[in-house]
Amino acid sequence: MQLLTKRQQNFLKEERSTLWKLKEFFIEFGGTEDDKTALSESLQQLDDFFLLVVVGEFNSGKSAVINALLGTTLLKEGVTPTTTQINILQYGEEQSRTIDEDNLVKIKVPVEQLQDLSIVDTPGTNAVIRQHEQITAHFVPRADLVLFITSVD
Repeated sequence: MQLLTKRQQNFLKEERSTLWKLKEFFIEFGGTEDDKTALSESLQQLDDFFLLVVVGEFNSGKSAVINALLGTTLLKEGVTPTTTQINILQYGEEQSRTIDEDNLVKIKVPVEQLQDLSIVDTPGTNAVIRQHEQITAHFVPRADLVLFITSVD
């Protein structure tokens, strides 16, 4: 499954090249550290997969929607809150689950839809643990698409 057309891939390549040239210019001619950091983050974001961030309140069905999109049950679902950590779903040849230093759970699975896509499943915008809301707020500006799920209740 290819998310970008050939034309879009070429545009992305040109954009990446332009940002590298701009970064080199700032390094050579003394740009501010904030500018250099912003350019580095922009380049990193271009190299990352398409990022879909799924947000909503606790128990709104975020995990169920992700499972339905992927056509398989990768995330726990239930009538009580089941997502207590931020999960990042990515493609991997073999299934694995790791937790990084920020307590983010990285789940790699051999699901074709994830080859050019990373999906972030969040605990909820009304999270009990303040750090979860802060991390969720960090992902939203980086997202290529934010899917906000609400409950019918």
